[in-house]
Amino acid sequence: MIKRIQEIPVSASSYPFTSAPRYLDFEQYGYEEKEYYMDGTANVYQSVGNAGAVEVKHQDVSYRNRLIIRTPKEPGKASGNVVVEIINPTSFMEIERMWILGYEKFMRDGDIYVGITSKPNTIAKMVEFDRERYGCLSWPNPRGDEPFPFTMEETRKKGLLPDLDIHYETGLFWDMLTDLAWMLRGEGEENPIRSFDHRYIYLTGWSQSACYLFRYVNSFAYRDEVKRDKRVFDGYLAGGGVRNLIVPVNQYEAVMDYDFRLKRIEHVEESYISVQTESENGQWDAFRTKRGDSDYPHFLYREYEVTGASHDTMFSYVNYYGNDEDLKRIDHLPAYVGKHEEGNDYPSQFLFAGAFRNLFRWVREGAGPNSCERIPVDEFGKNRKDVFGNTRGGLRTCLLNYPTGRYHAASAIEPGQSFLDPEAAEDPLFGYQEAFSPSFLKELYGSLENYERLCREDTKEQISKGFLCREDGEALVRMAVALAKKRGLL
Repeated sequence: MIKRIQEIPVSASSYPFTSAPRYLDFEQYGYEEKEYYMDGTANVYQSVGNAGAVEVKHQDVSYRNRLIIRTPKEPGKASGNVVVEIINPTSFMEIERMWILGYEKFMRDGDIYVGITSKPNTIAKMVEFDRERYGCLSWPNPRGDEPFPFTMEETRKKGLLPDLDIHYETGLFWDMLTDLAWMLRGEGEENPIRSFDHRYIYLTGWSQSACYLFRYVNSFAYRDEVKRDKRVFDGYLAGGGVRNLIVPVNQYEAVMDYDFRLKRIEHVEESYISVQTESENGQWDAFRTKRGDSDYPHFLYREYEVTGASHDTMFSYVNYYGNDEDLKRIDHLPAYVGKHEEGNDYPSQFLFAGAFRNLFRWVREGAGPNSCERIPVDEFGKNRKDVFGNTRGGLRTCLLNYPTGRYHAASAIEPGQSFLDPEAAEDPLFGYQEAFSPSFLKELYGSLENYERLCREDTKEQISKGFLCREDGEALVRMAVALAKKRGLL
């Protein structure tokens, strides 16, 4: 139960942690950003069996969490779409990846964005950023000092993230999320978006947060007290889901052997789109947990596999933060650490924008979007390559249908640079790109003018299929042509 929503004053010297970088001008889009404390009580659940059923373990644990809300300044410009992001906590900082990939579409269309802190492992960096602002956040552990029934070595062997701590309880999140959704649907004074059109509420998340989304749909969304004879969310978009990770119901179940079906969606009555990149497609059990597209009433599902992009890209993990001084101050500025000259910069943001628009239309108009070809894999789950060395199939753009280089889904790194595995010599999350030679580009396309013509034709086709927003078509073509020119095509 949410007891209070309290706005936190924002000033030039006290803006929210992981706020959009200062160079992103909300005024330009007619938007504003506000931050809130969310105070309430939540239950902690435990598993009944290992296939997703849950029951209450501890009742009414008090907490304080926080929200980021971005809206049009003028309520009349709101689209009616409200996107709730489970903010990603994997690197021990708040990463709003779905905002990063979708913000241009959200703001040009009048969509409302709500980001919720999803795991208390990020609070330490938030406090380092601003103790006065975030020192009051609290996710208490109702078991007190009860030790975990496993060792940290056991969690390491299972490939789990090193973020467990008996001083907090991650399992408070499920009720926080449910209560947030119903608050946003309501017209009560506590709803900070009540003056805006807020008819449609969507849930999204990236990577580990997509796995939170899997767990929520599989274990919580269809409980009677959650759906309330209606639907808690109108639609779902999961991005970059790491399919070998099953999020535990509470942190004391971290090493539990859950049923493999919890790595995917088994039943969903609302429109659901999964968007994967090459990094996840053939790794982390993704090729073992694929589901076919469906329009059946109890399985409304589409899956897009974005060819070319890696899990992290220069746009989404490095450039977005703009060398932010505050992130450097707390030694947490994201960077590309690969040994290659150019990190992967495939513009997956355009395809995510198209996916969000498809989801919104599916929910509001009832017509399912087009399916797209899946990426073929070999018997080991490796993506199959074409004659240019790029991955075959999948959701494509002119950058791959008329390539000027190769896109890779992983990068060589120095051991010790991966927080996931200190001994690793490869970063499987952040790939790189390598250019074709000018002479090869000349042989392929003849001239830059001809290359631009080919890109325009291809982009027009992708727009007609609904995989790209029309508003992004020109930007994609300009990007492709600029890259070809940089690589020596005249």
